[in-house]
Amino acid sequence: MDIAGNRLKVRYESDGRIDDLEIALQKRIIENISSEELRITPYSDHKSNEDFFRTLGFLCKRGFIEAIIPYRSKIGFDKTFLGIKGRLPQHNEQGYYVHNDPAVDKWGVEMRLTFPMRDTIGIDLGGSYIPVKSPDPAKLRVNSNELCYRLFALGFNLGENHDVERIKANVPEIYKPAFEEGVKLR
Repeated sequence: MDIAGNRLKVRYESDGRIDDLEIALQKRIIENISSEELRITPYSDHKSNEDFFRTLGFLCKRGFIEAIIPYRSKIGFDKTFLGIKGRLPQHNEQGYYVHNDPAVDKWGVEMRLTFPMRDTIGIDLGGSYIPVKSPDPAKLRVNSNELCYRLFALGFNLGENHDVERIKANVPEIYKPAFEEGVKLR
């Protein structure tokens, strides 16, 4: 509504309330919001980010995340999972596979995302992740710990039961329509 010195006079659209705010504080708030959106959006162009968030919407209803963990790596995986999700994985949790035999020839945690093939939309995982054929011919998968940890940070879970609303809360407002479109895809 008005700028006077280092103050802004604003009216909130949501309730019509009028407030007097410090410009420097508002600038920091806007910079923090922009910084958070840049952290989540993998691309600098709008169309690519729309494709990415449409893919996230599709995956939160159709994706399956699994972690295959050698016994000697369990403590490290559990600690990382706790740091991201705020809870430990449950021993019987879908997608959480621990090899209890210390002789199993695995050197570290292997995570993968599996999802149905989609011809009508491109799958854009926000990076150089390349889906490959799954043993199930109707599905693709990406073997990437980095991708799965990133999805956990966005609200995805092990297995296939993802909290759509929690994931959506992490999507910048401008990309929520693309995300919702992805959720509706079959």
